[in-house]
Amino acid sequence: MSWPMIAKTLRELRWTSFWYALGLVIYIVFLSSFYPTLERQREQFEQLFRQYPEFLFRVFGIDPERAMMTSFAGFMHAETFGFIWPATALIFVVLSGAAVVAQEIERGTAEFWLSVPVSRARLLLSKQVALLTSILFVVLPSIAALALSAQAFGGELTARGLVQLTIALACFLVSFAGLATLASAVTSERSKAAGLVGGVILLMYLAWVVAGLTADVRWLRYLSLFTAYDPLTAMLGELPWYKPALHLIVGLGTGSGALVVFSRRDIVS
Repeated sequence: MSWPMIAKTLRELRWTSFWYALGLVIYIVFLSSFYPTLERQREQFEQLFRQYPEFLFRVFGIDPERAMMTSFAGFMHAETFGFIWPATALIFVVLSGAAVVAQEIERGTAEFWLSVPVSRARLLLSKQVALLTSILFVVLPSIAALALSAQAFGGELTARGLVQLTIALACFLVSFAGLATLASAVTSERSKAAGLVGGVILLMYLAWVVAGLTADVRWLRYLSLFTAYDPLTAMLGELPWYKPALHLIVGLGTGSGALVVFSRRDIVS
């Protein structure tokens, strides 16, 4: 790896990751503040939620059979980690990952970048490491905000649940970071790379939603990385190890593919 390249990429991402992290922290604290109200009016809320169609729950990443808001974990899953948090964090990951190679080409700095006496693979690996570090900068403040909010507003979360949620969120983002860097290595434009990965995410999400609605197409869930995304089980401290492992394998595999493609591609002709 190239430590100067890691430092340079971190400097480029520092404010972007900061604002995304801050926005998610504010959102988590804000939503958590409503939990005491839910506790006082639990029966009324449960009756209201039972009237909603299952499709509405599925679209927002909520399993109605498991995540009726009867606990702080269920409440935060439904209001934050089921849809809003991953959607926001994925925007950051896709845009940042799509820029790792394509941005250098668009800026016209690719030739200067490659003139550094370091192999192409090490240059891109350094950018990938910086991106992974930025992912942690986004994930960890959210976990801290969730832990403090649980203490402040009467929620119940264990240390085991917080650790598992950290792993689940980080590995989920890593899987799409790998896809984004691969797309960036293949294309020469950030918009194309981001659009490609965004389309894949949309298709995976739709496959996951439809698979949850009817048993006839339940096989579609095997085509989606969202199937292994299970923040509720993680917050409860019951996350199966294979779910984050699957995300990690996809991320490492596609990230390695990006290194191979970038090492062989002529990008300065």
